[in-house]
Amino acid sequence: MFIIIVGGGKVGTYLARGLIKQMHEVVVIEKDAKKAQLMTNTLETDIAIVGDGCDPNVLMQAGCARADVVVADTGDDEDNLVVALITKKHSKGRCIARVNNPKNKLIFESLDTANPVTVISSTEIILSHIDDRLNNLNLESLARVGSGDLELVQLSIPADSPARGKRVADLALPRGCVVVAVDHGSGDVVIPNGDTTIDSGDDVIAMIKREARGDVCSVLVG
Repeated sequence: MFIIIVGGGKVGTYLARGLIKQMHEVVVIEKDAKKAQLMTNTLETDIAIVGDGCDPNVLMQAGCARADVVVADTGDDEDNLVVALITKKHSKGRCIARVNNPKNKLIFESLDTANPVTVISSTEIILSHIDDRLNNLNLESLARVGSGDLELVQLSIPADSPARGKRVADLALPRGCVVVAVDHGSGDVVIPNGDTTIDSGDDVIAMIKREARGDVCSVLVG
C-alpha cells in the first residue's frame, strides 16, 4: 500500500519505520526541515517531504490522490482536521487522524458518515486501560465492535456475586447487554437461554455498550 504520514515527530518516525519493514511505500510530510532530516538519518531512507501538510498543493505533490491511507499525525488537532478535510476531497483512501483532545472526536467522525475518518485518541485509550484495571477487575474486554461503542467482554463471577444462583431471565441486566455464552469451567461452555443459571466461578461472556459497563458489573459482579 501507499501511505502518507503528515507529521514527522517520534510517533510518525516509529510508524514509518514499521510500515517500511512491512514493505509499504511511505511518504512523510514534515514542515520542520530539521525534523525531516533527523527522520531521514534515523530511517536511513529519504522518504520525507519538507512542507506544510495543511497545504493542498503539498499533499497533492506527496501523492494524496493515489494514497491508500493518509495518517494525520501532527500534535495539533486543527491541523489534523485540515489534513482530513483535504484527504476526503482529493482521495478515496482511508484517513486516520490522531486526536489530542477527546472532545474533538465528534468533529472528525462527522466529516464523512459513509466512509468515516478513523480517529485515535491516546487520552481515551489510556483512560480506558486505567478504568479496566482499577474499576473492573473482574471484567476483561475481548474485542471492540464497530465504532467502539459495543464491546465483547468476559466477566468472572465471584463467590459473593449478587447473580449467584440466579437464572439469566431473572437478572436485572441493562438494555445495553446481551449474554452470549456462559463458561461453567472444565470445557462446559453453553449458549444461554432464560433458564440458564449463573454460579460462582462461571465466566460470563456478553456483548455490551461501553456506557453500560458499570451497571453490568453491578449486576453480575457486585
